[in-house]
Amino acid sequence: MIGPRLVKANRVVTADHPDLENVLRSELEDEFSHGPVDLKEVRNLVSSPRLQSLYLRSFTHPDLVEAGGTYLDKHTMLADAPQKTFAVSSDRWRSIVRHVVEVREFSPRDQSVMQVQLWPFDPRSLDDFAMVIAVALSYMPNELMEESRISLALGEMVGKWGYFTDTF
Repeated sequence: MIGPRLVKANRVVTADHPDLENVLRSELEDEFSHGPVDLKEVRNLVSSPRLQSLYLRSFTHPDLVEAGGTYLDKHTMLADAPQKTFAVSSDRWRSIVRHVVEVREFSPRDQSVMQVQLWPFDPRSLDDFAMVIAVALSYMPNELMEESRISLALGEMVGKWGYFTDTF
């Protein structure tokens, strides 16, 4: 008698997992055995860090970390939007929120506005690999479809770890 076919139970982790790169290598071992792996496979294994995005009157704070287009602008040829993007942990946000001004409408060229993404962990704790994965997964598929240059910039960043973004 042949028993039921077993299904591999993939685990889902956050980008701040202390051994993220090795977890992904292990979970995607079969895919890596055939060459570079499409980053879309990572979406099934790592949750998006972006809990919420807010547009705020620009301010500075030591807990803000470059994210989104601002991060890609610094590390690739992609030019950033006038509104810089930063990430902060939701825990730290609780102490910051009462000191900021949310913006509901603004001109596309308004540099006095910034985007802040709330993440479930402190983005300052991430190594280079984890930060690239977190930034990549912070983009929703519709955002990537609206601006294909983002996928190209992400592909430039993840290529050194054996990933590509053709269908990301």
